[in-house]
Amino acid sequence: MTRTHRAWVAAIVVGIALVAGCARGPDTPTATVTSSHDAHVPAEFDTTFRWIAGPALDMSSPEGTFVRAYVESFELANAGGSVQWGYRGFVQASPSNIDQMILAYPSGVSAGRHAVGTAFFTSLHRIDGVDRTRIVLCRYGYRSVRDGDAWVSKVDDPHPVEIDFRREGATPPTAASGRLRTPETAVFGGWYTTRYDFAAVYPTPTADQHACAATVPDASLNRGPARGDQPWPTMAPSPGWSGRSVV
Repeated sequence: MTRTHRAWVAAIVVGIALVAGCARGPDTPTATVTSSHDAHVPAEFDTTFRWIAGPALDMSSPEGTFVRAYVESFELANAGGSVQWGYRGFVQASPSNIDQMILAYPSGVSAGRHAVGTAFFTSLHRIDGVDRTRIVLCRYGYRSVRDGDAWVSKVDDPHPVEIDFRREGATPPTAASGRLRTPETAVFGGWYTTRYDFAAVYPTPTADQHACAATVPDASLNRGPARGDQPWPTMAPSPGWSGRSVV
């Protein structure tokens, strides 16, 4: 197991294990879970994003910034049902049918069905052309969904995500990181996405589906669904964002 994989295992297991502190006994006061929600994220999708170093994407590079910004923007736009939830420049960095794309995948959240959780991403492999690239990612995570007066928590099934993009115009910033959950300024540069598959899952599992499943830490798979009066706590975003603009 690599150092990076060990760190991922520890991060997920610790994050989910924190839920134990939310359990109530007869003499235990109600625990308070601090929400990481902010005005730049749909209220019904209180989810943070954590990126793990992988073999196909340098997170400190312009590619890392662009891919991270696009993937996070798509998740937020899908959950909020509007491209306006994407980061500044998201529409310009997307195919012309982006309004339809974000509605093609059921988000599983709504005004009466809030979700709290953390999503993890790591790269699996890439295909490079002269001025374009395809990167295949693995998405994994956990969430708690409001159900009446309770929270139903579970681990998400891992699945590949595919993004094709072209490098034209201004270059996205390097080493984009910070304490913010979302960027305050434009981070896409002039690059744009030509194809995006939010869930590259097929009836006959592909090599990427097998690779993604194998990437997920085994320890966290042993965590079964739970129902309780508190959601599983979110983890801090990583590497996070700053307010610096390079466009």
